[in-house]
Amino acid sequence: MNIGQTIRSYILWTHPRGGIHYDVMVTVILAFIFLTPTSVFKDRTPVRWPRSGQVIVTSDGHNGIICELPASAVASGDSDMQSALQRAIEPAAGQVQISRYEEVRDSSGKLAGYRVWAHRS
Repeated sequence: MNIGQTIRSYILWTHPRGGIHYDVMVTVILAFIFLTPTSVFKDRTPVRWPRSGQVIVTSDGHNGIICELPASAVASGDSDMQSALQRAIEPAAGQVQISRYEEVRDSSGKLAGYRVWAHRS
């Protein structure tokens, strides 16, 4: 079998299961799946935040809650970020104590929102 016929048989997948050529094809496919970096595809899921001012509250499974809110929900002129976050999540979560928070940025590095871990007081 010459090289042209071999390439054609790989493209048409004509080799029987368990043969050396079948194993080579499967290995190439698996190597492509597991070794190709995600940056090649440029397929990043965009960060989707709720509408302006809306806060999403979920349980963290350990007697606490996680609040996600867009950056526009927090007063920008406040020097104490924790108290600004507290005021922003109170209408949705009630009276809570903030344990920690982190900024969430979109793919371009722009501040998209905040993720806040809290527990009921």
